Amino acid sequence: MTKEFAKRFEGQWLGQFDGTNTGLALLDLDLEENHLMGTAYAFDNEGSIPSAAAQVNFAPRSNSVSLELKPVPIHPVYPNLMPLEEVDGDFPKEMVLELNADGKSLAGRWKTDIGTSGSLNLQKSRASEASEVLPDEGTLSWSEFQALVSTLELEPYRSIFRGQSSPWRLRTSFHRTRRKDLFRYWDQDVPRVRHASVGAINQLFDPQIPEHNGAFMHLLQHHGYPTPLLDWTYSPYIAAFFAYSSNPSQAGADEPVRIFMFDAKKWKSDFNQLTNMTFCRPHFSLIEPYAIGNPRALPQQSIGTVTNLDDIESYIRFREKERGTRYLRVFDLKASEKPKALKHLGLMGISQGSLFPGIEGVCREYRERHFG
Repeated sequence: MTKEFAKRFEGQWLGQFDGTNTGLALLDLDLEENHLMGTAYAFDNEGSIPSAAAQVNFAPRSNSVSLELKPVPIHPVYPNLMPLEEVDGDFPKEMVLELNADGKSLAGRWKTDIGTSGSLNLQKSRASEASEVLPDEGTLSWSEFQALVSTLELEPYRSIFRGQSSPWRLRTSFHRTRRKDLFRYWDQDVPRVRHASVGAINQLFDPQIPEHNGAFMHLLQHHGYPTPLLDWTYSPYIAAFFAYSSNPSQAGADEPVRIFMFDAKKWKSDFNQLTNMTFCRPHFSLIEPYAIGNPRALPQQSIGTVTNLDDIESYIRFREKERGTRYLRVFDLKASEKPKALKHLGLMGISQGSLFPGIEGVCREYRERHFG
């Protein structure tokens, strides 16, 4: 029965805390056997006050839990932990967090050993739900999409594109797994993969160099290891190739493939861009990693995004409402036109062979040619 209660708490939770302090709370909880482990964050609205992070580990036996946490300070400006002795003023060493889960929300109370207290209300990520972003033009044929792209008057390198085999919400490969705690991922998993990969790629990535971290994560992303990155491209046609080529051949016409168009230039001018995965406020940021050991990046006109959010769509829509502007647009295309689209894209030089240099691309391309 403990596991059944634990399932009600697992996932990513985001919301507000109020009381003597106010701010944004983020809770990442992974289910392991019958207990939960993860990280809790509290980002204070007062910019000069350190935020806080705390490790969480508990096995709930009901819908309500009382957790005793030991918070550590996060620098008020930089997304890094800071020594307690460097904090100006009082910072809590202990916190009691009382939570009640009803399936889609967590409500509760918090109090610390320095006399601060209040309430909080968190909502569970909706990333597994159907997308609420709809195409302006309905579902397009391949010819209609080509005609539309020709009229967009795209500014080079302003917009980026991503193709998906179905109209799911944007979600990273890491967040599509059962896990959500990026602290454990970055602290334990990535170092092990880095160590194991050195012999396979004959390349050493220094974790102390940000450019090396970005290149390494992008390399992992391109070879199937879950990361908090999303692949994008500067070309709407390359995005269309990935949308169609990843769509099963037996897909019916009722389920379209989807292409996202994101105004990267405006997003970068409106919001700070981060490369951090942990100890930072919720963000969705553009990155252009070096193509170290990654020959796929250049022919795919690749650019990436990194985020610590499970539900990217809701975050972008929140920012659009906040700014009164539009960053994200989608195009849905008929899945039944996959053969026609891939044939035309091949004549444009966009194929498995051109986008995946080496023997893998050759095999992919000739599998498509010979077996459909």
